[in-house]
Amino acid sequence: MTIISTIRNFLASKVMSRVLNDWSDQSILLKKREKFELIRKKEGRQHQVFYFHELSDPYSHITAQLISKLNKNYDIDLIPLLVGDPPKATVHEPNLYRKYCLSDALRIAPFYQVEFPSSTLPEDNLILLGQRVLSSLDKDNFINSVAEISNFVWSGNQEALEALVDDKTLSKQGMLSVISSNEEKRDKVEAYMGSTFSYEGELYWGVDRLDYLEERLIDLGLKNNLNKSLISEKKQTIATNIPQESNLELEFYPSLNSPYTSIVFERVKELESSYPIKIITKPVLPMLMRNMTIPRYKAKYIFKDTAREARKYGVPFGKVKSPLGKPAERAYSLFPWIDQQGKGFEYIYRLMIASFRKGEDIGEKRYLRKLIEDLQLEWNEAEKHLDSDGWKEILEKNRLIMYEGRSWGVPTFKLVDGENNFTTWGQDRIWLVEEEIIKRLKQ
Repeated sequence: MTIISTIRNFLASKVMSRVLNDWSDQSILLKKREKFELIRKKEGRQHQVFYFHELSDPYSHITAQLISKLNKNYDIDLIPLLVGDPPKATVHEPNLYRKYCLSDALRIAPFYQVEFPSSTLPEDNLILLGQRVLSSLDKDNFINSVAEISNFVWSGNQEALEALVDDKTLSKQGMLSVISSNEEKRDKVEAYMGSTFSYEGELYWGVDRLDYLEERLIDLGLKNNLNKSLISEKKQTIATNIPQESNLELEFYPSLNSPYTSIVFERVKELESSYPIKIITKPVLPMLMRNMTIPRYKAKYIFKDTAREARKYGVPFGKVKSPLGKPAERAYSLFPWIDQQGKGFEYIYRLMIASFRKGEDIGEKRYLRKLIEDLQLEWNEAEKHLDSDGWKEILEKNRLIMYEGRSWGVPTFKLVDGENNFTTWGQDRIWLVEEEIIKRLKQ
């Protein structure tokens, strides 16, 4: 590598670190909110909340049953927009994507006291029919009817859908024109998934993030009543009479370049301290080192979303130095040996703190040496494994096991209970893992 290329890579890394830090900086976020609010007032606009609905999206079906309540509870101009599939560049492993989304939606729906009428994906002809009906409605009728129409689609009730068709219903071509226009709006605000709300510069994807939107609207004094509860609150189980011992194991699949993974360790530790389970750490290679790509606007959303989730759970986040490439490979090379010493989880945890909270280079030998010594392990023994290749086969095996549960992203969690295993992924599904632990411990 030439001196010029070294300097270029260094500068690129510095610029990217500054961009990532800006995305996560709450002070910048609040200043932007003030700016958007001033612009809104100057333009004389109401508090416009855009909602992107995708009929074939399981999460949109859940959200459809809440938007009427959102509209009634807040003094906003809710503008629903029907869209089609997300951009292909944003969907990894498309063969797994829809199946996983459906199984996840089925699991979480009861906790939001929402009904889900089917365990199978709707047929294309029903989606098309529902799209024609919805795209023909004005916004008020859309808001009031979307839950019912979505239910007809997902329950396979073609007769009910056909009964809604009249001479004002758009043709397929007319419907496609409406969707195309709506997707231009979706692209403009850098949204990419169904069930997403957009309000003055920020995105809120699905029922999982609706609370952030509600809290922002409340801060603006837009709630129509004194009821302090949110429409997006979920009903969770209170753990009682938990046994002291069990055979439950929780396999934890992190990667070293995942912002979401970096904010999850404290909560995983809390699970281990609260319940008689054993944590087994099974790292995988980052998606970007598996020849996958992420559009900049998706990366931006992920990073901003991670920052607000980190603030919710009271963990630091935002001073970043990506470990992609050689730094990650060097760090991974030590994992098998460290894991044999019983320190695998703590090792990955410390690496993530360095990359996403302190902006340190985890590929530097002096950093790794200090970390090994902090873990009270012998550097002379660890160094024998530095830059070895044995880790590659282990991480690939972990990835294949992860994929067996229809999961391709991290952090993934697999609750192992004999042959009846439970797999979910996302830092925002730890509560669901806890629900499953409680259920199994009480059996």
